[in-house]
Amino acid sequence: MLLPFFEGIIAAIGSLILELAPTLFGFNFTEGSLLFLFFGATVEETVKFIFIYNRYLKLSAKEQILPGTILLGLGFALTELFLKQLPVEKNLFLPVAGIFLVHISTTLLLGILLRKNRQKNRLFSFFIVLFNIFIHFSYNLFVLRYL
Repeated sequence: MLLPFFEGIIAAIGSLILELAPTLFGFNFTEGSLLFLFFGATVEETVKFIFIYNRYLKLSAKEQILPGTILLGLGFALTELFLKQLPVEKNLFLPVAGIFLVHISTTLLLGILLRKNRQKNRLFSFFIVLFNIFIHFSYNLFVLRYL
């Protein structure tokens, strides 16, 4: 039952590696730039979609996707919190709550998409991933600019 939680941890670590990959090719983002925030959100949401879709394909009862998506989002959020090492002198409630809210809600939205048996509609899946990227990017931008 905890496998999705550990998949969330693996997805977060994989996302971090992919987010750092452009520097290997000499392309450097300035941290806090809009391109950096968008690239990070795109990588994370795409990796989560891949993990959730893979989990969905393995389930015999497709309705059981929702608990797994919540656990995957939780594992992803906890790993991101651990890796970010937020500064102690700041008010941490909003960034911490936001990390959990963003990752759990976007994974849950993907789970709901698959549960409704819309996986055959690739265009709809694409728009859900784009919507999740927008939510994630907006949260990152809000935290960077206002917190």
